[in-house]
Amino acid sequence: MTAELSQPGYSNCLPTAEEDKILDCSKGFSEIINSYPQELGRGYIQEIELERGFSLAIGDYQHHETHITEAYPEQEHPLQFSFRLTGDAISSVDYASIKAGETALCGCGMAPKMLFTIPDPNQEIDIHIEPELFKKIFGIQDDAIPELLKHLFRQPDQEYSVRMGTITTQMQVALQQIWQCPFQGLVKKVYLEAKVLELMALRLQQDMAGEIIQCHEYKPKRTVVEQIYQAKEILESHLENPPSLIELAQEVGLSLYQLKQSFPKVFGKSVFQYSHQYRMERARLLLYESNMRVADVANCVGYSHLGQFSAAFKRMFGISPRDCLKGKV
Repeated sequence: MTAELSQPGYSNCLPTAEEDKILDCSKGFSEIINSYPQELGRGYIQEIELERGFSLAIGDYQHHETHITEAYPEQEHPLQFSFRLTGDAISSVDYASIKAGETALCGCGMAPKMLFTIPDPNQEIDIHIEPELFKKIFGIQDDAIPELLKHLFRQPDQEYSVRMGTITTQMQVALQQIWQCPFQGLVKKVYLEAKVLELMALRLQQDMAGEIIQCHEYKPKRTVVEQIYQAKEILESHLENPPSLIELAQEVGLSLYQLKQSFPKVFGKSVFQYSHQYRMERARLLLYESNMRVADVANCVGYSHLGQFSAAFKRMFGISPRDCLKGKV
């Protein structure tokens, strides 16, 4: 059987869980344990806010059902360091899936809509931190972001990056120390901050050293103008068998409406007018500069019927292809 949860955001690991116990709520530090909904399973999610914009979540739960699916809408994503201890969390977006023993480093930016199938049992530790606080902690200036870290800082209109690595022995030690933290209150806050920073440093070093097993990077979306120029190149390189408007639109990633509306704005002609003129100009050049027969030239520019080619050529230039071949003006 499969149950589905809806996730409104990344600030809470399980918004449908009931707040069970507030362990501490000191200045700049809060710790809350949320019991897993009894109708779904058993266990808890511990949410620890180390300071504003910097939080730690520890999840340890299992389900009554065979599978639980969590639905995430498209939304702005914070910086995230995720460590999965047991169970494979499978996403409908391939690059966001994470297996037991793996760690994911997710940059800020826009995360696409996705579904996560949560394993049973499930143990994970997640660190969320706002990008400006991350820069402050690590001494990074906005105008001097190291090249190897630039993938972490995307704009809200850009898709976030995801890089998967393996949980190392050093990471395992720090994770276990977080899991079994023996302290309370202010001492616990200081201890956890130190361990979280250690984990972040280890994961960043792994990333910067290239010790990653999977990488999804943001690729800027092409502008419509760039897509229209690609359409032009396709038309010019497929004279013998030009694509239909629908095929051309699909190949460059535009709708038929966008192609028909935007092409004239860029080139001053419709797709048909541009293609026709280019084919005729190419035919004239071949007739002037080669020893090809008129029929062969017609085939080269996409005409299978010689009479239609000759009529189109004469309408364009005022002379027949045969006269052009003979050098007549």
